[in-house]
Amino acid sequence: MTQTYWKQVEEWDKKYILRTFSTQEEYQPIPIESTDGDYLIMPDGTRLLDCFNQLYCVNAGQKNETINNAIKEALDRYGFLQDAYTTDYKAKAAKLLIEDVLGNESWPGKVRFVSTGSEAVETALMIARLFKNKPLVVTREYAYHGWTKGSSSVTRLKGSRSGVTESTPNTRPQHVPGQDNGLVAVAPSPNCMRCSLGHKYGSCHDNNGELACVKYTRRMIENQGPEQVAAVITEITQGAGSVHPPDEYIPQIRQMTKDLDVLWIADEVLTGFGRTGEMFAYQHYGVEPDIVTMAKGISSSAIPAGAVVVNKEIAEFMDQYRWETVSTYSGHPIAMAAVCANIEYIINENLVEKAKQTGDYFQQKLLDLKAKHRCVGQVAGYGVLWMVELVKDDKMTPFVEIDRNFTHEEDPSTFPSTIIRTKAIEKGVLIGGVMPNTLRIGTSLNISQEDIDKAIDALDYALSYLESHQLQTS
Repeated sequence: MTQTYWKQVEEWDKKYILRTFSTQEEYQPIPIESTDGDYLIMPDGTRLLDCFNQLYCVNAGQKNETINNAIKEALDRYGFLQDAYTTDYKAKAAKLLIEDVLGNESWPGKVRFVSTGSEAVETALMIARLFKNKPLVVTREYAYHGWTKGSSSVTRLKGSRSGVTESTPNTRPQHVPGQDNGLVAVAPSPNCMRCSLGHKYGSCHDNNGELACVKYTRRMIENQGPEQVAAVITEITQGAGSVHPPDEYIPQIRQMTKDLDVLWIADEVLTGFGRTGEMFAYQHYGVEPDIVTMAKGISSSAIPAGAVVVNKEIAEFMDQYRWETVSTYSGHPIAMAAVCANIEYIINENLVEKAKQTGDYFQQKLLDLKAKHRCVGQVAGYGVLWMVELVKDDKMTPFVEIDRNFTHEEDPSTFPSTIIRTKAIEKGVLIGGVMPNTLRIGTSLNISQEDIDKAIDALDYALSYLESHQLQTS
């Protein structure tokens, strides 16, 4: 395709598409001609190593041949069928999830397929409230669960709740009127680096070993009345919010929900299907949820797909009723073909174990950078999902004080995560983060060691620039 053609593409893009995260005046197109493995390819042939893994969702790698061939085969058989009909792809995808992926666990009952992560969360909240016949759901600070009404009500990143902001600093964001329905309570995040309860990790446990943030959540539910609370929803490690919990947090949250007789919804939209070195991140902690939401890695994002898996008790309850809900594209045969091929590919190629081994290598390389760069305050994560916290000094002072409570009227060019992204691109690597002070790094499950080294080299280069420029002027 010629340069003239791509100039026309950019003109159409700028003229006709509603912008996100920038005003029309600020917007600059970033044309991508194709994708390959862990790379984005620009029209001039420039290859960018993508350590965002787009939205941390292309688990099996871009343009995976096995998944693409399955999609092509399905297209030769089907156009579209709504969810009322049975296809072999949908039935097989359900069997693969319940038996092959989760077959070693006792809890899984049945699955409902949807199209996106936000829709999966909407469905999970609906099911939890129906099953418990209770209105309240507990979420957490810095949570990201989606952008539609129900899922955004449990999203607690101030800058990610579908409102609008001006580009002028210190202006107030305009939130979506009526977006909150008042049926959500907000618990503390397990952000041990900057605890919102004022504790320091290691001295925040009670006599029974329960973390202060868990105890606060427990007391909050008791204050609301457990008879009013349907569920607690958590990401295992917070994705957009970029908070990795201490090891005891998830088991304690699970025990708390059992003690109080509320459901635990594990949002695995970002962490599922091998990203953390287990098929699902909750499996690191020896616990079993009541409901799991999933999307992204369920099809390696080759085609939009999502799902909700519920425990046996909930499945038996739902089986008794006519459930008056419909989604046009739930169980779309082409999407289900992609899900089947993706799951089989991940299993057959042993990608979860590969991601675990890659995580060990990633961790060591990132810890080496931490030892070298004083602006690296913390390295946390597992598998092919890592967070790097950037700090001004050994007191762990953030560069941007508002940190995870920022909104988009702030000048993003001043954020250390933006500075890192800008400099790493000079080395042909896309790396950065959503939060001002935090890098979030993700790749496919089968990234090569050579590409990891390339990413680390670019990050080393960008961190050196950050230290030489920002620390001297701060």
